[in-house]
Amino acid sequence: MQCPRCHTDLIVVEYHDIELDYCPACEGLWFDHGEMELVASKMGSSADAVAPQQSADTNEKKLKCPECHKVMDKRLLGATDPVVADVCRLCGGLWLDHGELEQIVRQHQEPGDSPVIEYLRDTFRA
Repeated sequence: MQCPRCHTDLIVVEYHDIELDYCPACEGLWFDHGEMELVASKMGSSADAVAPQQSADTNEKKLKCPECHKVMDKRLLGATDPVVADVCRLCGGLWLDHGELEQIVRQHQEPGDSPVIEYLRDTFRA
């Protein structure tokens, strides 16, 4: 599977029995349907807190889903400081660009790195 942003091959990493697809070039993350909610529960957040909300009004380039290759929708994700996430309406997958997971986590946790972010940094630090 290739990164929808830069077309680099994604690397599969396992975090608490959840397979995450990570781009080593642009540091984006692909979540298959339901994986974002699983990661949120591992971080102590509710699934509702990370569910894509309303459509985002943005001029960002629309990306193609790395799973089914259809154009994804731009949706707001997060409550107080939402990020523009790319969501596939066909397969339910979710793409977050570098830094967007941290932005979402900061809204729902105490200051400091979340376990998943720390895990990814330790895994790819080299």
